[in-house]
Amino acid sequence: MSDRFTTQRTRVRWERPALLVLLGAIVFVVSGPLVAGAGAQTDDDVDATDEEIVETGGPRVVATLTVGDDDEPVEGVVITVGLDGTEVAEGVTDEEGSVAIPLPGAGQYEVTLDATTLPDGVGLDDPDRATLSPRVQETGDRSVVFRLTAEGQAAGVSATTLERLASLVASGTRFGLVIALAAVGLSLIFGTTGLTNFAHGELIAFGAIATWYLNSNTGGLGLHLFVAGIGGIVAAALFGGFFELGVYRPLRRRGMPIVSQMVVSIGLALAFRYLFSIVFGSNAQQFSQFAAQAPTVDLGLVQLRPKDLVMAGMALVVLVAFGLFLQRSRLGTAIRAVSDNKDLSIASGIDDKKVTLMVWMTAGALAGLSGVMLGSSEFIGWNMGQRVLLITFAAVLLGGLGTTFGAMVGGLFVGIISDVSTFWLDADLKIIVALATLVVVLLMRPQGVFGVKARTA
Repeated sequence: MSDRFTTQRTRVRWERPALLVLLGAIVFVVSGPLVAGAGAQTDDDVDATDEEIVETGGPRVVATLTVGDDDEPVEGVVITVGLDGTEVAEGVTDEEGSVAIPLPGAGQYEVTLDATTLPDGVGLDDPDRATLSPRVQETGDRSVVFRLTAEGQAAGVSATTLERLASLVASGTRFGLVIALAAVGLSLIFGTTGLTNFAHGELIAFGAIATWYLNSNTGGLGLHLFVAGIGGIVAAALFGGFFELGVYRPLRRRGMPIVSQMVVSIGLALAFRYLFSIVFGSNAQQFSQFAAQAPTVDLGLVQLRPKDLVMAGMALVVLVAFGLFLQRSRLGTAIRAVSDNKDLSIASGIDDKKVTLMVWMTAGALAGLSGVMLGSSEFIGWNMGQRVLLITFAAVLLGGLGTTFGAMVGGLFVGIISDVSTFWLDADLKIIVALATLVVVLLMRPQGVFGVKARTA
């Protein structure tokens, strides 16, 4: 009894200071954008329309037009926005090639680039894509992309069917690898604790938002993206540690059922999501570096942006390295042991609490890296984690719950199938395609591709 009492007191002594440190770090990162952004703009920098958008959080369509290998901004291009055949708004790109057009509300809009306002020698890469049809939410920004080409670069020539399919497979591979990073962490948490963490999307968003605060030249610290990205990943790891030490470990200590813990995770997801919207704002942001890049890496049928190639390679290296870590390191062996049989691992002398904390922090770091990559390829927003959470769950279920390598393969498969589906369907339907594919696979193999059948009776 005395030894047990001493052990419990020792754990309390180190857990409480660790929790306070994690809380302090999280408060610093979360409050940073709010404090630094307070003086980022003056009244002279914001016109009346922008003030209304900031106050109401109303939606906007945003675009940045660049051309050439040097991403030269294209100024003075007129972009109109229509709804049900009626023009509702119009904007003109500024000296940085950017435009933000306020909209009256949510809906399916038609965004049209007036090709006659393009400078001489610049044209649309695909004339058939002069009008885009994005679905705009009630709040925040909706980015649209018009690809431009300079004279002499085959302007106006549409890509062949094979080239388009190859391009979609390439973009799906990149997206799948990024999703796999988040899916591995989600699968690890389930394997070691049995918890399906519905707040995992907020770990993704937290990593991206923390990186933006460290990176942004307008409202942030102005660090280079590579340095800021490391800081964001560390912040996300601390955030994951806070989830374990501050929430789930006390709940487990009090004997809360796993289903109740899942409900708690849903509440945490909602709470942090709207905290992000208050602190970060409802409008989407971009990192200060590599925001707009032309596809200049020629791989034959596919032309990729340099940042996409770097992100895909980095994600692949991290996934392979993490797989080797699980297989060959002592901590990786301990994680696999706790996942396979927690009681037996404890009897073998493994500290399951330490392993669980490391799993949460590792899952947070991987989710943070995923968020940084998603923010680099698209934009940073308060609800970006929510947008990819279903696809992340699909990757985990497809590979098999609790199987790390299955989550890797599942993420890659879901990313490719969802992006390739946009060749025939609207881009807004790709999540539905991914989930439909998941249902079909689970009907044939309920435990997932790499899952193991479990006895139910």
